[in-house]
Amino acid sequence: MVMLYKANNNCLEGRVQAFFEPTAAVHKHGTRQSKLLYVKKVNTTHRLLSITVRGIHICNGLASGITHLPSLQQFKK
Repeated sequence: MVMLYKANNNCLEGRVQAFFEPTAAVHKHGTRQSKLLYVKKVNTTHRLLSITVRGIHICNGLASGITHLPSLQQFKK
């Protein structure tokens, strides 16, 4: 979950951050999910269970007040 918090706040390294892109970067128009992370389409069960897909589903399910806390310490609490 810490990795997903950092991804939500653009605190990861470039290569790793590229796996977690916001929906607003994918769609040029405003959507209801524009503040969430984009979930890429997958074809295999192995990929479906990876952190880049399953973790994003979990993170997107959290309340926005939790995922957008100002510090990592507050998020961990």
